[in-house]
Amino acid sequence: MACTGDPSAGAYGKLLIEPGSSAHTFDADSERYDFIPPETMQKHGRLIGGQGVWGGLYPLSTRTRTGHYYCYGTVKLNPSPGYLETLLPYLVGTVDTGVHYPNDCPNRFGMLIYRDLEDGATKSFEYKDCEVSWWELEARAVKFQQGEGIDENAPDLLTLTMGIVALDEAFTTFPTGATLPALPEGVTYYPYAIHDGTFTLNGAAREIFGFKLRYNNNRVPVYGHSLTAIGYSPTKSGRRITLDVNLPWDADNDDLYDMAYAGAAASVNLVNGSYGSLFSVANFKVPPESPYIIGAGPNHFTIQGQAFGLASASATTKEFSVTNDVSA
Repeated sequence: MACTGDPSAGAYGKLLIEPGSSAHTFDADSERYDFIPPETMQKHGRLIGGQGVWGGLYPLSTRTRTGHYYCYGTVKLNPSPGYLETLLPYLVGTVDTGVHYPNDCPNRFGMLIYRDLEDGATKSFEYKDCEVSWWELEARAVKFQQGEGIDENAPDLLTLTMGIVALDEAFTTFPTGATLPALPEGVTYYPYAIHDGTFTLNGAAREIFGFKLRYNNNRVPVYGHSLTAIGYSPTKSGRRITLDVNLPWDADNDDLYDMAYAGAAASVNLVNGSYGSLFSVANFKVPPESPYIIGAGPNHFTIQGQAFGLASASATTKEFSVTNDVSA
């Protein structure tokens, strides 16, 4: 905790996740993660009323009420095989024969965030019945002399940003002592860097400048007459998975311009030592987009495509899958 007499400090923040629906019990068996600030999980309240004309130029306090509130925000971290092992059930779906395929109904979890307040008790914020509404996995290659020495904002490290929605927030206590889980360490928790990856598009491995994989469940909380949300529902036409890849415009990549409409395969295969994570995109359709000149350096060529599924209900025909290997 912060020094006596000081305000709470972000450096002492802690984050726990407990699988399943509420009521959640946070203890030594909960999942613990380090994260990259800022985390923005918040309860967003609303005031309603006070709009009536009554003869004055200010709203009346006696005509104002508290309305429905929303709980949502983002959490960012540097992913590793160990972290993906516990996060993929929330990000994609429960493992099926060694592979994570998309779930139409995302797995729920509870989240507990300690923001360094101790006033007679260790206080924190619980977010109940959370779902990952969307997430992004991205990285880009380093530029010459960028971040010499220790680089806290290294672009070549992968970052995972999760957009999280929750049904409710509660002000509660945080586990201490033997009930606080240790932060996991070891080789499976070394973060992935962009040079750990092999990037395959249209049947060939490619050298890339950077990529962004976005998985959007398009799920939002649903409200009835009560102040708290009663559940979730998809919006638009459901799940959307897109992949943006920035490549050099050269002879190795000119076949990617104006690819056939039938769709190609794309994959991001990350390997760090004996451990790996394979993200596979099926039926990857890309509209034609020309390369462009950004300056005196290499010309860039950007692929911006979307994954499409098939009518079959089989998991193996779905538009996306992840295989995560943490076995020694």
